Amino acid sequence: MFTKDIKEKIPYFLVLAYLAIFFYHNSKSETQVSDFQPQTVYSLSLNMSFDSAGESVNITTFIPQENERQQLLNENVITNGLSYLVNDDKFGRTAQWSGTGQINSVQYKALLATREVKYLISEHIKIPLNYEDELKPYLVPTEVIQRDHPEIKSLWSVIKPDKQDSTLAVLQAIYNYTYNDIKGAPFKGLTDALTALRLQQASCNGKSRLFVALARLNNIPARLVGGIILNEGSKKTSHQWVEAYVDGHWIPFGPTNGHFATLPANYLMLYKNDRVLFKFTADINFDYLFTINRKLVAPSLYPIEINDTVLSDSKSQINVSQMLQRMGLEPKTVGLFLLFPLCTLVITFLRNVVGFKTFGIFMPMLVGAACTFTGFFKGVSAFAIILLISFISQVWLDKLRLLKIPRLAAIITINTLFFIIGLSMIGTKSNVEFGMLSLFPVVIISFIAEKIHNLSDENNWKSLILVSMGSLFSIWLCYLILNSFLLEGVFSFYPEFYLLVLAAQIYIGQWTGLRITELKRFKSILTDKSNPVLGINKRNRDFVYELNEKGLLKLAADKLACKEQIKAKGGAVPDTLLSISSLSELHLLDNFLLSVSEFALKPNQGAQGNGILIIVDKKDDTFISAGGKKYNYDKIKRHCTEILSGNYSQNGDSDTAYFEPLIKQHNTLQQLAPFGLSDIRVILTNGNVVSAMLRLPTKQSDGKANLHQGAVGVAVDAETGITINARIKQTTVSTHPDNQVNLIGVEIPFWKEVLALSKISQSAINLGYIGVDICIDASRGPVVLEVNGRPGIEIQNIHNRGLYRDYQ
Repeated sequence: MFTKDIKEKIPYFLVLAYLAIFFYHNSKSETQVSDFQPQTVYSLSLNMSFDSAGESVNITTFIPQENERQQLLNENVITNGLSYLVNDDKFGRTAQWSGTGQINSVQYKALLATREVKYLISEHIKIPLNYEDELKPYLVPTEVIQRDHPEIKSLWSVIKPDKQDSTLAVLQAIYNYTYNDIKGAPFKGLTDALTALRLQQASCNGKSRLFVALARLNNIPARLVGGIILNEGSKKTSHQWVEAYVDGHWIPFGPTNGHFATLPANYLMLYKNDRVLFKFTADINFDYLFTINRKLVAPSLYPIEINDTVLSDSKSQINVSQMLQRMGLEPKTVGLFLLFPLCTLVITFLRNVVGFKTFGIFMPMLVGAACTFTGFFKGVSAFAIILLISFISQVWLDKLRLLKIPRLAAIITINTLFFIIGLSMIGTKSNVEFGMLSLFPVVIISFIAEKIHNLSDENNWKSLILVSMGSLFSIWLCYLILNSFLLEGVFSFYPEFYLLVLAAQIYIGQWTGLRITELKRFKSILTDKSNPVLGINKRNRDFVYELNEKGLLKLAADKLACKEQIKAKGGAVPDTLLSISSLSELHLLDNFLLSVSEFALKPNQGAQGNGILIIVDKKDDTFISAGGKKYNYDKIKRHCTEILSGNYSQNGDSDTAYFEPLIKQHNTLQQLAPFGLSDIRVILTNGNVVSAMLRLPTKQSDGKANLHQGAVGVAVDAETGITINARIKQTTVSTHPDNQVNLIGVEIPFWKEVLALSKISQSAINLGYIGVDICIDASRGPVVLEVNGRPGIEIQNIHNRGLYRDYQ
């Protein structure tokens, strides 16, 4: 077992371990700045459609291959049942789909890295007289490259340079003429060299053939190159340019777009020589479409070797991303996997240091992850739509009186149906990114919808807005982290950084300072340095975790079990009129409701007054709540089923609903708050009473003594039992808002008995830090309503001073 001192130093040990590993790692590897800079890549999709009509189909096309300026990072083929074959030859790399069946489309996808190339041709390079045999095919004329035609020769006699033996001068003259003098034209089919010359205009293939004819005429080997210009968007146009053989290199020229001995990074080569891009079976109504997207990727995911600066391998280089991909994980999944721990650290910081509240603890991380596939605004919009559908479904299904688990299942089904409808409306060519929205944690969203419904039903709009804003901000931060190429590279090349993340997480877990939101919450009492404020972090770590055993905290959450424990110690507790622990026992309600006109219905595992129903009167077959709402038999049964299904349970598990007699509170308290049952919260530390307050229900709190729902908190002097201050949420008051009765200077009856009963309760439950809620019955005196192993800290505002020193 670690001593307390060692436990406190664990984060520092982790930081030292990180530093040692980092410096050792850095001495064994060479990591450059470029290793963390995002790389530009292109996503190419070729969609081919046709009408097979069940007949044999054969389609062949050129697909990207790797060379010194283009790298194939990833490719994916959708065959839809056709056979697929790839061949490599001197002209390029071809893909062939063939087969028979009711097939109407195939698809090819690739992720590509390309780079720009520039060549400097020396003016001293002479045109050779002879070439090796493998270059001779690039010197001869063809049917469409009429090198020896008189008109081609006549043209050259006009445009030839002074230095006809200079490779640079000849190529410059050819380029100037084909680029400047031959006008561009839209593609209308094959244009040979002679036609381009005669018309004085041509598309890329005509200009390129004329360029090649003139080069071959001057004994310079030249060939056409076909490919695609990778501009973002969808198109059907391909492109052709030229390569001339100079001093041992095939050098590119683009007479259409003005590229002399250069080729931009967005030019993708598919084939060499004068080839046809597509070959396919006749009469199949063949069509195709290229879709190109430019994107940035982390270099750790795709080490791009065609760049001038590549990942160093001169020393040992750790790359966790590559290791995970070799294990079968997709690149996008790898990036999310690497950065999830950092997202959890950010969320931990926001909740424990800042004090943000969100819908679900790690829900923002999951939504942020989904947004990486869709973009932030599109993803958040989709999330909002899903949430709206879930909320509307929740309201509608609530009216059908469904139980909680079936209701959540129905909400998930409704969301699925809307997804199917949405995808079908977009069509079969919808991008995959929209489909990635299905990764949203729909079960969590369903619970969120229920929480929103409960908050709106309680008119707690301020909390709803704050939680919504906190969730949106957390989603945005997680999205930024998960899209950071720098962070992805850091954790891939230096996995020891996880030790820093772990150290920070443990440190935050040990930190007991005030949260930033608590600085505002307790701003009126923070200036009193003699009475320091107890924050939620310090309460949890120094009191709840330090003084309360987990098993006893579970006992404290079980109200029926606590009543039995306190009763066994001689403490007074309300009677239990009826308890229902399963749906099969709901029939017991029929006779019971006929025999009572007032009662308190409570969830056994509830918290903060949620799920408690106070019935004060009955008229005919209608029950009246303390807040004036009307309930018939079915509504009360429905409320019981909600309790049984765990709707108000602290841990979400199935629960027990139980009925207690409506306590007739002491006249003194009845005069203060006649609209519900008041209670006294007594807080004890190690058996000693440290603070107390009286909680008075209001019409706003629906007759419940719950401060979150608008009850009045009245500070009580623990020694004398006299009220000294009163507050409703953030407002200090001196009278009750419903009847204007004075609340200050009131002596609580049976105060000594109240304190004695609180100590009996603490002894019965045996928690070192405990809140005991006691009411004063008109006939029985003090009675324990329930105990709380995690009593809140708002009592400090009620007392108008910090209570940390008192609790020690």
